[in-house]
Amino acid sequence: MTQRLDETALARLHRATIDVLQEWVVRLREQAGGKFPEKVTAFRPEMAVHGRYGQPCPRCCAKIQRIRYAANETNYCPVCQTGGRLLADRALSRLLREDWPRTLEELEALKQR
Repeated sequence: MTQRLDETALARLHRATIDVLQEWVVRLREQAGGKFPEKVTAFRPEMAVHGRYGQPCPRCCAKIQRIRYAANETNYCPVCQTGGRLLADRALSRLLREDWPRTLEELEALKQR
């Protein structure tokens, strides 16, 4: 999707990426207290959706969704991050084709059946 960004948006994205990475370096160094970090994990309470599949988003309270690609998985908030669209994983969405829910509302309606 970055190919669709204009120069201004691309520069903003670049700056935001640097700012977030620098913030996390500071946080992790503070947590380690100058020592070597003993308990290293990708799951941190400060992260909004990482490792929180099925739980409410701390910003909008929508249910955190998950997509899987091979051995990897990604959690995301469909309201905050994708404008209400559900992301499709390759295996299940191809199997379901037209029946794959496109929005969070469609997914919830399917669960009600």
